[in-house]
Amino acid sequence: MKRSKQILVVSHCVINQNAVVGGEARSPGIMKAAVDWSYMQGYGIFQLPCPEFTFLGPERPPMTVEEYDTPEFHAHNRKILLPYIEQLKVYQDHGYNIVGGLGIADSPSCDPGKGVFMQDFQQIAAEHELNVDFFWQIPNTKSGRFNPDDPKSVFGPVSPSSNRNEAVSSND
Repeated sequence: MKRSKQILVVSHCVINQNAVVGGEARSPGIMKAAVDWSYMQGYGIFQLPCPEFTFLGPERPPMTVEEYDTPEFHAHNRKILLPYIEQLKVYQDHGYNIVGGLGIADSPSCDPGKGVFMQDFQQIAAEHELNVDFFWQIPNTKSGRFNPDDPKSVFGPVSPSSNRNEAVSSND
């Protein structure tokens, strides 16, 4: 069987909701709708590390974007992201297409527009000329169900030079 050579970069908790802060999980294990959609598109899934889990552990308290926006957390993100960026760059340099990313709406780390980790990911990706310019998101809704036809599941294009704190996403 021929490989698709198409890769979707996903936040850690899309595949492993056990990494999520207590009481905030949107699924008991994997986010099946997102995984099923990725499969149907022929996308390989490239799972990023969970920055909150590796920074503060599984028993961490819920925190805000402002509480994570520290020099220590940014340094931690860079440290854990570099091997992943290098691996994605090898894929890209060998003809694979990074079709986009899948983040978590309203996560202080993994929201594609304002999450500290995702901002760092996008910045480091740009530094390494890694093209990840479109994002989907798991919506922050009662069901938390991913549906690529629902505007709440689409963040849209991103630009490494844009101010992501001003980016508009549909999280209502």
